[in-house]
Amino acid sequence: MGHFIFLPDNFMIINDKSKNKVEIAKLKERKKYIWFIKISILAFCLSLMLALFSELVLNRAHVIIAVILLIIFMLLNVFSDMLGLAITSCQIEELKKQVKDEGQLKFCLKLIKSSDKVSSILCDVVGDICGILCGVSGTMISYVIVRYVPVSSFNIFIGAFISALIAGLTVLLKAISKNYAVNYSTKIVKKIVNFMSGLKFFKKTKK
Repeated sequence: MGHFIFLPDNFMIINDKSKNKVEIAKLKERKKYIWFIKISILAFCLSLMLALFSELVLNRAHVIIAVILLIIFMLLNVFSDMLGLAITSCQIEELKKQVKDEGQLKFCLKLIKSSDKVSSILCDVVGDICGILCGVSGTMISYVIVRYVPVSSFNIFIGAFISALIAGLTVLLKAISKNYAVNYSTKIVKKIVNFMSGLKFFKKTKK
């Protein structure tokens, strides 16, 4: 005669495979939290260094140097945002069709698989910090210009006009770059990989 074992409804049998899956899931969660902490520390350190640099340079700089720094920060903001979007929107199937070299293809696929981290660094860290520094540069430019304006009533207008001009140019350049990034994402990813491969080769030859 057989034996019947009654188990409660919420009872779950956990074998070795399910244990491994649970452990892997927990490990992935830990890695995510570690990544969030790392990216926050990186953002803080970079913003601190660049802010100190801009403050030290801009406080003693001529208006022309301030404008040059503003253009550099603005271009870095737009360029990093474009690269991050291109990596995120790049299609693996299209990449496999265009990239014939296996080593280069592996590098491209590795870059796309970690697109969330790469785009976070490029768009959130570099892009946002450069955007803030654009504002700092614009403030310093308006401050320098205001010193040479005899009529005090124009001071507010000058500051507002420079801020609006920086914002308008940034939006315009970002709109153009984002359109280019979406339409030519594969081409951009290939160029990024070629550049990184070139850096690796340069390091090897230097050693």
